[in-house]
Amino acid sequence: MPPILEVCPTFSWQQITSWIVVQALQSCYRPLNWLGSIVEWTINFFLLNGGLFRLLFKLFTFQWGRIILPDPTADNFLSCVGALDPRCDLYVDTSRPGKASSTRADGVVFPDENVGSRSTADVCVMAAKLAYENPAVVKRVVKDIWKMNFVKFYECWNENQQMDNTQAFIFTDKPKDANAVVVAFRGTEAFNAYDWSTDLDFTWADLVRLGGVHLGFLEALGLASRKHRDTIERLNTNAIASSEATEAREQAEATATRTPVTPHRRSKEDIEKAPSTSGLAQGIIDDPAKELAYDAITKRVGLILKENPRAKLFITGHSLGGALASLYATMLHYTGQTEIASKIGAVYTFGQPRVGDQDFVNYANSKLKGKFFRVVYCNDVVPRVPFDDIVMAYKHIGDCNYFNSVYKGIIVKEEPNRNYSILWTIFVHLNAVWEIVQGLFFITLLYGNQFSESTVCLLFRILGLAIPGFAAHSPCNYVNSVRLGPLPLRKCIPCDVADISQGIALMEDNVKDILCCILVAFFGNQICHSGPKCLFHARNCMPPMKFGAKENL
Repeated sequence: MPPILEVCPTFSWQQITSWIVVQALQSCYRPLNWLGSIVEWTINFFLLNGGLFRLLFKLFTFQWGRIILPDPTADNFLSCVGALDPRCDLYVDTSRPGKASSTRADGVVFPDENVGSRSTADVCVMAAKLAYENPAVVKRVVKDIWKMNFVKFYECWNENQQMDNTQAFIFTDKPKDANAVVVAFRGTEAFNAYDWSTDLDFTWADLVRLGGVHLGFLEALGLASRKHRDTIERLNTNAIASSEATEAREQAEATATRTPVTPHRRSKEDIEKAPSTSGLAQGIIDDPAKELAYDAITKRVGLILKENPRAKLFITGHSLGGALASLYATMLHYTGQTEIASKIGAVYTFGQPRVGDQDFVNYANSKLKGKFFRVVYCNDVVPRVPFDDIVMAYKHIGDCNYFNSVYKGIIVKEEPNRNYSILWTIFVHLNAVWEIVQGLFFITLLYGNQFSESTVCLLFRILGLAIPGFAAHSPCNYVNSVRLGPLPLRKCIPCDVADISQGIALMEDNVKDILCCILVAFFGNQICHSGPKCLFHARNCMPPMKFGAKENL
């Protein structure tokens, strides 16, 4: 197990590789960020001008005044993730009564009474994808396309990185009498070296009564800093004091009224003046220019839930954002924010890295049972780090809602190739070739133009041939998994695919599903009725259950 705030002295190959990669990434932050700005500006330049051929036509016909120059702060400027998958509309479950002619998701479709429904999952995955965009784009999509209530976009301070590098936004389904409050954390940006170094950093901090927690994620939430060891001690003290104060207040109120304590007894003034949880120095906490993610978001969510007592809280994120979402939800319980934690409807994470050790996972599972939905697509590399081995000892919260490369889903305890072994490289490469072919031809043939992949997405898939599992991390795959995957999912028995034979069995099913997909594209659905066995009907499966159902944890 890695010691607190330092590299493990056993110097495993994983630790050595991690240290080298982290140092290399952080040293090239500025040039990589500069390159990313050029790439994003260039992509938007072509998109806003109708593509290469229309742009050339404007140039050769001297229509230079009609050429649009991108503005990175405008509401039509897309990030690399937005260019990969420009879809903005929410999924509408037309199987629901009265929804066959609906053009958008609304309060009836979201939040659904079942927090594991496809429509609720779709809002969460789309919010996780939207979190990569600039504030103007986020506000426009939430208000004009989703017809929901935009609350605030956050750019929060990371003391270790000395910059505002944690983004998130909050919205509700309605301005008043809201049924849902959604917090979406931004994930790993393609050209942000600090984001990638955070994902690949194995350092953790030990929190009393909670366990080992990834230090980089604590820093991203503005709770601590590795540069000052005492911030961990203060975070422990603040969290325990807040939790004990909440328990004492609830016990006193319950004794006085002889009834269970109802949520949101605190006044608006109490919520606004609540002490900070962060272990950072008081000067940083009081600095209005350095907004800290956990404290700021928790205060705003508390005020919203105070005004909307019937609302449920949904927390979501992709990649790094998924890790922050799972850590944020767990910390609400750990720091005694029971008024907010009790309102959690669901936590959806898509392609998230591991967050803590077994003690942390045990605590999170006990608090988020039935509410935590971890989605993993095929060979995505990010959910497989930091490693779950005897040296790193990182673990995942809950079961895995695993989707293969043709979006057949199954619930397993852990995704195959859980530590991204090089022994699987040939399988990952072959699957990357199939994903390019599928993106070019079969996805549109089978599901229509709404699933056609952008040129940027196809180019990104080609890049995946050089870096196995990298292209699989695209949010496009997660949106497709939610929209095209089977519902309900089935749970595989045995659940543990850490065993190499179980992982190979899932890959064999993936090959069969690919063959079935090709046959269906050319010959129709009838051809597969007695053909290859799909993963959804895989061996040793339990009766149907809802997507990420309560039995998952």
